[in-house]
Amino acid sequence: MKMLLAVSIVSVLCTVAVLIYVVPQLVVSGVVEVGGRGLELLVVLPTLVGLPCSFAGAIVGTACVLRRRTRGTATVLMTFGQVSTVALAVAIVVWAFGFASTGWELVALPAALIVGQVMVAAGLLVARTSRSPSPT
Repeated sequence: MKMLLAVSIVSVLCTVAVLIYVVPQLVVSGVVEVGGRGLELLVVLPTLVGLPCSFAGAIVGTACVLRRRTRGTATVLMTFGQVSTVALAVAIVVWAFGFASTGWELVALPAALIVGQVMVAAGLLVARTSRSPSPT
């Protein structure tokens, strides 16, 4: 469970970095610029770190869900988010390399990280609230 929490935190932080780059551009101009220094630091690097963390989280999370002792709402949410992130990333890579495509489909790879990590973040919030003592 500790490893699932650790890789989930890292993958969610990577997603936050991607969102910091993407959301302001979408709000202001409606288009995300695919150039410049910020793209490498806030999209490419976090994606390259976040996807392997999601893969590790999917493996560890599946093991946690299969054991009754560590199964809970937070664990299930984090695991489902990590598995969906990996599944979307694999689907994008297979589409880019398996079919007659231009390779621009790989630009959508950070989107896989964003979509799945919403559930992981929800699982982290559930885990945080269930562990914190209630104020009396």
